[in-house]
Amino acid sequence: MALSVNTNITSQTVQKNLNKAGDALSTSMTRLSSGLKINSAKDDAAGMQMANRLTSQTKGMTVAIANANNGTSIAQTAEGAMQESTNILQRLRELALQSANGDKSDADRASLQQEFTAKTGELTRIAQTTTYGGRNILDGSFQNQAFQVGADANQTISFGMSDISATGLKGSYSEATTSGAALAGLSATTTGSALTKSIGTTTGTAITATATLTTANTFSINGTAVPLVAAAAGGTTVADSAVTEINKLTGTTGVTASVSSGALVLTSNNGPITLADGSGGGAGTLATLGLAAGTGTSVDTVKVGGDAIGGAGAGSVSVNGKDVAWGTTDTVTAVLAKLATAAGTGSTATIDDGRVKLTSANGADIKLANKGGGSLAQLGLSAGTSQAKLTRDTSIELNGVEVKFKKGDTSDTIVSSINSASTGVTASKNTDGTLKLFSDKDITVKNGAAGTGLADLGLTAAAAGTGTTAATTVETTVSNLSVLTAADSQRTVQALSDAIQQIDTQRSALGAVQNRFTSTVANLQSISENSTAALGRVQDTDFASEAAELTKQQTLQQASTAILSQANQLPSAVMKLLQ
Repeated sequence: MALSVNTNITSQTVQKNLNKAGDALSTSMTRLSSGLKINSAKDDAAGMQMANRLTSQTKGMTVAIANANNGTSIAQTAEGAMQESTNILQRLRELALQSANGDKSDADRASLQQEFTAKTGELTRIAQTTTYGGRNILDGSFQNQAFQVGADANQTISFGMSDISATGLKGSYSEATTSGAALAGLSATTTGSALTKSIGTTTGTAITATATLTTANTFSINGTAVPLVAAAAGGTTVADSAVTEINKLTGTTGVTASVSSGALVLTSNNGPITLADGSGGGAGTLATLGLAAGTGTSVDTVKVGGDAIGGAGAGSVSVNGKDVAWGTTDTVTAVLAKLATAAGTGSTATIDDGRVKLTSANGADIKLANKGGGSLAQLGLSAGTSQAKLTRDTSIELNGVEVKFKKGDTSDTIVSSINSASTGVTASKNTDGTLKLFSDKDITVKNGAAGTGLADLGLTAAAAGTGTTAATTVETTVSNLSVLTAADSQRTVQALSDAIQQIDTQRSALGAVQNRFTSTVANLQSISENSTAALGRVQDTDFASEAAELTKQQTLQQASTAILSQANQLPSAVMKLLQ
């Protein structure tokens, strides 16, 4: 190499190496001080982009894990409240089952309803006050909420909760109901004691002194022939002879004869007295005895009160809650008609063997009470209730099962027999005494083997239709349920089962989403761990390698500096050549 003063190539070469060592040393110091292998795009443009993407992913996953944990917390909060709501619904169901039992009175059911109402109110309060971070979650406003559980857009899990208040929880009950008409096969009868006074009287005219009787003289009383014996002329003789013969047949005719002021007096304890002349030689016998043919003084003209019935005069009674009153001028027939009317449609009131007999129809009971003191006693009756009973054996077929009833069964017995049979049908009585059949499925009603059941129990063809009453499904809410009646309680039991199922379904969904959040968090943590490791490999400084590089570059820099000093001295050699 030529020795030159103007150009020191060696110095320039050393300077270049010195600068290179300085740059490398600066880079190593930056990496060691920041801990990052990539501090600018010049270090590794592609690596920088990869590092930024991994940084976004890991930071996003950290937030996503927090979001998923928040979702789990909300689901747990909601499920805890739903557990208590389920407990309340179970208690409401218990109350309904208690109220449905036949041993409960109206007062008992009213007491049960008080707790039922209070529990229903608490159900609504829980729904309205259960919050998470100040936000209601069980009042129906928390629907289809998306939780961001990923580092990128639209990586979400959605869930929501419906309204679980008393108005939001819904249920349904199936009901088939059929009500019959009047129970035509049941009748109540009350019969009074024998009346102490006659209720039929016929008084003839005085028998003349010239009147005589022969064996040919005959006449009939109430259709029974009364043969007479010969009697000499004289009113008293003829009258006494006739009385003797008439009274011989009292057991058949129900008529007793006596004499008053020379005239025959005929009395009956069994209604009107009908007289007729005998045939042939008997013609004119009644005229001889001072009597008239035909129906004599009858029930229609006998007065109620005085000596006619009971001897107490006017009176008033109550029949099935309706007032019946009479005065001393009312006839027995009029009083009986009033009694029959008060007893109900189809009822009758008659005199049977000297006793007042009151018979109801269409399954009506007979309830008697005094309005005026001793009024029932005038009629030989007593206060109290006579229940309507079946007048014959009969049966019906319910859902293919024959239910039999005996003569003398009351309506309560009939209801009990139906409820005891395994038909799936519950019987009860309406307020008017008619039968009501209830089931949560279809009801099929037919005549039993007797062929009279439908008519006797008021389940006529018109009421039964084709024989089947289809069940209908009615939707309701818990707030509309009640336990005030047995029927309401049965409906409540059905509807509450649906309401409990509604909450169970929501809790199942919450359980599923909690498990999903748990899996999501575990997966995010795994991905985040691996992504962080990858990020470290891309951008973190390898301190062992970089420290060695730092030492190398420091040594090179020091060496370059020393050599540069010597290289700068090379032109001075020219001076030695010039000396």
